[in-house]
Amino acid sequence: MQIGPLSFQLTVVKSMQLFQIMRQGAVILVSVLLAKSTLLQGEIGHFEMLLFIGFSLSFFWINSLMQALLPLYPELEEKDQRALFFNIYLLIGGLSLSLFLLMQMTSGHLTQSLVGEKELPYFNLFSWYLLFNLPTYIVEYFYLLQKRPGKIVAFGFFSFTLHVLVILIPVFMGYGLLYSFYGLVLLAIAKHIWTLLFLANNAWFTFRPDLLQRHLVLMFPLMLFTLLSGLTTIFDNWLVGWFYEEEALFAVFRFGAKELPLVTAMTGAFSAALIPEIASDTKAAMAMIKQKSIKLFHLLFPISAFLLLTSSYWFPVVFNEAFAASAAIFNVYLLVLISRMIFTHTILIGLKKTDIVLYISILEVTLNILLSLWWINLWGMEGIALATAVAFTVEKILTMLYLFYWKGIRPKEYLHWNWFLCYSLILFICFLYTLQ
Repeated sequence: MQIGPLSFQLTVVKSMQLFQIMRQGAVILVSVLLAKSTLLQGEIGHFEMLLFIGFSLSFFWINSLMQALLPLYPELEEKDQRALFFNIYLLIGGLSLSLFLLMQMTSGHLTQSLVGEKELPYFNLFSWYLLFNLPTYIVEYFYLLQKRPGKIVAFGFFSFTLHVLVILIPVFMGYGLLYSFYGLVLLAIAKHIWTLLFLANNAWFTFRPDLLQRHLVLMFPLMLFTLLSGLTTIFDNWLVGWFYEEEALFAVFRFGAKELPLVTAMTGAFSAALIPEIASDTKAAMAMIKQKSIKLFHLLFPISAFLLLTSSYWFPVVFNEAFAASAAIFNVYLLVLISRMIFTHTILIGLKKTDIVLYISILEVTLNILLSLWWINLWGMEGIALATAVAFTVEKILTMLYLFYWKGIRPKEYLHWNWFLCYSLILFICFLYTLQ
């Protein structure tokens, strides 16, 4: 029996979800075990600061570069698809090299402006890690576009298992973080070799400015959108670093200011896998979003509600007592699930309406900054987190209004309203209960 394209895509969706779960799980596992290690809280704070700097300098062009591939690839002939792989590698490699040179030349200015530190240990090693690691982010998207779910899972297992081991083994053997960063550099080189092997077997090594131009036309609005959206995270962390001026409190905020990994993994992978389908068959893809998102409702809302009600008990146990205050911040970030369950961005990117995504994101980040500056004085770090949740929700409301009034797409075409409202209300009631 032949499997139709949408049915087969479900297998790809699941593999992407598993990949993202492994990625998020590795990050959380490292955080948990570092908190239980002999490292001082300030040392963990330095580690988190480096991760924050790497994210701040790369997230906007990495994410937009990959997302712009998804609606473009299905339009191309096979030879152009193979050429696109090579040219995207050239683009991401060139941007990674530019970032490396920037970090080498302006290290003190970067750390001072982003985290309020004149210098950070291991900064040079971390810059080498980014140089080799950032180009490997395209691998799972290449496998996604080729509909090779097994390869997605294999690459994820290789990458994230070793990621955990190379960080934690030196720490628990008493060598500190220095050898952890040496291990990260070696792992990045190994992943880069994997990327080159993929290109050797699947890419056409020819420079195609026309393909890059078509990709950049889609990428540029997405890059601005991602930059503006990511300013939410960057600004939140920056505000904490400058308002409190303590490495330990920065770590407390970072440990709490995380969405449930299962949420970001499953919704992000679901969205990425559906964008090419929306570009090919919008009506069928929206029906699939509505049909399959209900399964995410039934899974993610109950888990989030349970974690919200119990976080004050398990957070100090999973991490340690020094991070007990992170639980309240984590509770607020669980509310972001409500906006994550509305897949309007997926539809807009699939329709190539990346300019609309950009305009709405400008309003979202402006609202977030204003609310954060206001609410940090009222509720401290929890106020920053609440501003993020509110801004994300407003952003999704605006995208829904655009699809309805300008594209004639009703919310009921991609969203189970009854289940969504019921689950959202339950989650919010649970949140209010934790405030007592």
